[in-house]
Amino acid sequence: MLPTGRHPGVLTLALLAALVVASCAPANERPLHGAVPGTEAAPTPPGIPPTLIASDALRIRPLPVPSPGIDPSPSAVAAVVASPSAVAAPPIVRTIAPTANGHVPADSPVTLSALLVGRGADLATASLAVNGADAGPQIDKRTPREWSIHTSQKLAVGTHTAKVQVRDASGAAGGFTWQFAVGDDVPQP
Repeated sequence: MLPTGRHPGVLTLALLAALVVASCAPANERPLHGAVPGTEAAPTPPGIPPTLIASDALRIRPLPVPSPGIDPSPSAVAAVVASPSAVAAPPIVRTIAPTANGHVPADSPVTLSALLVGRGADLATASLAVNGADAGPQIDKRTPREWSIHTSQKLAVGTHTAKVQVRDASGAAGGFTWQFAVGDDVPQP
């Protein structure tokens, strides 16, 4: 008989709570095939589980130089040693002004500018043209791989095209062409 004031469901809830807490034990303290009544399960021995041991198949091994099947001439050895990620990236043009398809007022000179970045080598040459004609730009060489090119011109009302070209010391070329409007005209994309 239960003591007065106790409900039979409380005992059931207490047993259920104890079972839930016991089932939350760490994985190495849980039985492998379920609990056998009246026995104590042996915990997993400490250390690295056997499934996490390093495999010889995954170890990095040096490749023979030159690779088998390649003629050991100097150019072949250089091709093996060169990394595909070492391919020089061409220079880029970024941060242009005025913006592509942008509008500028018609009553003052228009300042055109761009930032040039050499990604694979130092920059060698750069040019800026407006509507196909050299704009006579000024180049500020901030670092060997970062230049600023700019000019200021009075332009007629209408749509204009600007073109920046850049070449680095390795001969790789980059560039960007964009349109902008002076006054109320809308440039065609």
